[in-house]
Amino acid sequence: MIVSNTTPISNLLHLNRIEILQHLFKKIHIPPAVKQELEVTFSAHSKWRQCLKNEFFIIRNIKNPLLIRQLRLQLHPGEAEALCVCMENKADLCLLDDKDARVIAGLNKIPVTGTLGILIQAKNKGMLDSVKYSMDELKNCHHFWISNAMYKKVLELSGEKSMDSS
Repeated sequence: MIVSNTTPISNLLHLNRIEILQHLFKKIHIPPAVKQELEVTFSAHSKWRQCLKNEFFIIRNIKNPLLIRQLRLQLHPGEAEALCVCMENKADLCLLDDKDARVIAGLNKIPVTGTLGILIQAKNKGMLDSVKYSMDELKNCHHFWISNAMYKKVLELSGEKSMDSS
Protein backbone atom coordinates (compact mmCIF):
# COMPACT_ATOMS: atom_id res chain seq x y z
CA MET A 1 0.00 0.00 0.00
CA ILE A 2 1.23 3.46 -0.96
CA VAL A 3 0.02 6.40 1.15
CA SER A 4 0.57 10.06 0.31
CA ASN A 5 0.58 13.37 2.07
CA THR A 6 -0.54 16.49 0.21
CA THR A 7 2.72 17.96 -1.09
CA PRO A 8 3.94 15.27 -3.52
CA ILE A 9 0.51 15.17 -5.18
CA SER A 10 0.20 18.97 -5.14
CA ASN A 11 3.68 19.42 -6.61
CA LEU A 12 2.98 17.02 -9.47
CA LEU A 13 -0.37 18.69 -10.15
CA HIS A 14 1.41 22.06 -10.26
CA LEU A 15 3.88 20.59 -12.76
CA ASN A 16 0.94 19.14 -14.71
CA ARG A 17 2.63 15.73 -14.39
CA ILE A 18 0.30 13.73 -12.13
CA GLU A 19 0.61 10.84 -14.59
CA ILE A 20 4.06 10.20 -13.13
CA LEU A 21 2.37 8.90 -9.98
CA GLN A 22 -0.01 6.85 -12.09
CA HIS A 23 2.92 5.18 -13.89
CA LEU A 24 4.91 4.55 -10.72
CA PHE A 25 2.06 3.31 -8.49
CA LYS A 26 -1.17 1.39 -9.13
CA LYS A 27 -3.19 3.20 -6.45
CA ILE A 28 -2.42 5.79 -3.80
CA HIS A 29 -4.27 5.93 -0.51
CA ILE A 30 -4.90 9.35 1.02
CA PRO A 31 -6.61 10.30 4.26
CA PRO A 32 -9.52 12.78 4.35
CA ALA A 33 -7.30 15.69 5.48
CA VAL A 34 -5.08 15.27 2.41
CA LYS A 35 -8.11 15.24 0.11
CA GLN A 36 -9.42 18.40 1.83
CA GLU A 37 -6.06 20.16 1.52
CA LEU A 38 -5.83 19.30 -2.18
CA GLU A 39 -9.41 20.40 -2.83
CA VAL A 40 -8.56 23.92 -1.63
CA THR A 41 -6.29 24.48 -4.63
CA PHE A 42 -7.24 21.80 -7.14
CA SER A 43 -11.02 21.32 -6.86
CA ALA A 44 -11.50 22.39 -10.49
CA HIS A 45 -8.31 20.77 -11.82
CA SER A 46 -9.38 18.23 -14.43
CA LYS A 47 -6.55 15.75 -13.79
CA TRP A 48 -7.22 15.78 -10.03
CA ARG A 49 -10.94 15.21 -10.63
CA GLN A 50 -10.18 12.39 -13.09
CA CYS A 51 -7.83 10.66 -10.61
CA LEU A 52 -10.60 10.75 -7.98
CA LYS A 53 -13.22 9.53 -10.45
CA ASN A 54 -10.99 6.65 -11.60
CA GLU A 55 -10.22 5.81 -7.95
CA PHE A 56 -6.49 6.22 -8.43
CA PHE A 57 -6.61 8.11 -5.15
CA ILE A 58 -8.44 6.05 -2.56
CA ILE A 59 -9.71 7.90 0.51
CA ARG A 60 -8.73 6.02 3.70
CA ASN A 61 -10.43 6.95 6.94
CA ILE A 62 -8.49 6.96 10.19
CA LYS A 63 -9.33 4.29 12.76
CA ASN A 64 -7.32 5.63 15.71
CA PRO A 65 -8.33 9.16 16.81
CA LEU A 66 -5.93 9.03 19.77
CA LEU A 67 -2.96 8.48 17.46
CA ILE A 68 -4.10 11.42 15.29
CA ARG A 69 -4.27 13.67 18.34
CA GLN A 70 -0.72 12.67 19.31
CA LEU A 71 0.66 13.24 15.82
CA ARG A 72 -1.17 16.57 15.50
CA LEU A 73 0.92 17.91 18.36
CA GLN A 74 3.89 17.97 15.95
CA LEU A 75 2.44 17.81 12.44
CA HIS A 76 -0.12 19.38 10.12
CA PRO A 77 -3.42 17.50 9.63
CA GLY A 78 -2.52 15.86 6.30
CA GLU A 79 0.88 14.68 7.50
CA ALA A 80 -0.55 13.35 10.76
CA GLU A 81 -3.37 11.49 9.01
CA ALA A 82 -1.08 10.11 6.28
CA LEU A 83 1.30 8.69 8.89
CA CYS A 84 -1.63 7.31 10.86
CA VAL A 85 -2.92 5.50 7.74
CA CYS A 86 0.59 4.12 7.21
CA MET A 87 0.81 2.83 10.78
CA GLU A 88 -2.70 1.38 10.80
CA ASN A 89 -2.21 -0.46 7.51
CA LYS A 90 1.53 -1.27 7.51
CA ALA A 91 2.03 0.75 4.32
CA ASP A 92 4.85 -0.16 1.95
CA LEU A 93 5.71 3.50 1.27
CA CYS A 94 4.67 6.98 2.35
CA LEU A 95 5.00 9.90 -0.03
CA LEU A 96 5.83 13.03 1.94
CA ASP A 97 8.25 15.95 1.92
CA ASP A 98 8.02 17.53 5.38
CA LYS A 99 11.17 17.02 7.45
CA ASP A 100 9.39 16.58 10.80
CA ALA A 101 6.99 14.05 9.28
CA ARG A 102 9.91 12.14 7.77
CA VAL A 103 11.56 11.93 11.20
CA ILE A 104 8.38 10.46 12.71
CA ALA A 105 8.07 8.06 9.76
CA GLY A 106 11.64 6.92 10.34
CA LEU A 107 11.02 6.35 14.04
CA ASN A 108 8.08 4.15 13.04
CA LYS A 109 10.03 2.33 10.30
CA ILE A 110 7.80 3.68 7.53
CA PRO A 111 9.65 3.85 4.19
CA VAL A 112 9.46 7.33 2.68
CA THR A 113 10.09 9.13 -0.56
CA GLY A 114 9.10 12.64 -1.53
CA THR A 115 8.64 14.82 -4.56
CA LEU A 116 12.34 14.79 -5.42
CA GLY A 117 12.61 11.01 -5.11
CA ILE A 118 9.56 10.64 -7.34
CA LEU A 119 11.11 12.97 -9.94
CA ILE A 120 14.36 10.96 -9.87
CA GLN A 121 12.40 7.71 -10.37
CA ALA A 122 10.48 9.30 -13.25
CA LYS A 123 13.72 10.43 -14.91
CA ASN A 124 15.28 6.97 -14.46
CA LYS A 125 12.21 5.36 -16.08
CA GLY A 126 12.24 7.78 -19.03
CA MET A 127 9.13 9.72 -18.00
CA LEU A 128 11.03 13.00 -17.54
CA ASP A 129 13.74 14.58 -19.63
CA SER A 130 14.93 16.88 -16.86
CA VAL A 131 14.65 16.75 -13.09
CA LYS A 132 16.40 20.14 -12.99
CA TYR A 133 13.66 21.78 -15.04
CA SER A 134 10.97 20.37 -12.72
CA MET A 135 12.86 21.38 -9.56
CA ASP A 136 13.41 24.89 -10.93
CA GLU A 137 9.72 25.27 -11.77
CA LEU A 138 8.70 24.10 -8.31
CA LYS A 139 11.24 26.41 -6.64
CA ASN A 140 10.57 29.48 -8.74
CA CYS A 141 6.82 29.22 -9.32
CA HIS A 142 5.35 27.09 -6.53
CA HIS A 143 7.26 27.96 -3.33
CA PHE A 144 9.00 24.57 -3.06
CA TRP A 145 11.99 24.96 -0.75
CA ILE A 146 15.11 22.92 -1.41
CA SER A 147 18.58 23.45 0.02
CA ASN A 148 21.50 24.00 -2.36
CA ALA A 149 23.10 20.77 -1.14
CA MET A 150 19.94 18.75 -1.81
CA TYR A 151 19.48 20.42 -5.19
CA LYS A 152 22.99 19.35 -6.23
CA LYS A 153 22.50 15.85 -4.81
CA VAL A 154 19.28 15.38 -6.80
CA LEU A 155 21.02 16.54 -9.98
CA GLU A 156 23.81 14.06 -9.31
CA LEU A 157 21.40 11.19 -8.61
CA SER A 158 19.45 11.95 -11.78
CA GLY A 159 22.57 12.16 -13.94
CA GLU A 160 22.21 15.88 -14.54
CA LYS A 161 24.68 18.64 -13.77
CA SER A 162 24.09 22.04 -12.25
CA MET A 163 24.45 24.99 -14.62
CA ASP A 164 26.24 27.00 -11.95
CA SER A 165 29.22 26.09 -9.84
CA SER A 166 27.81 27.37 -6.52
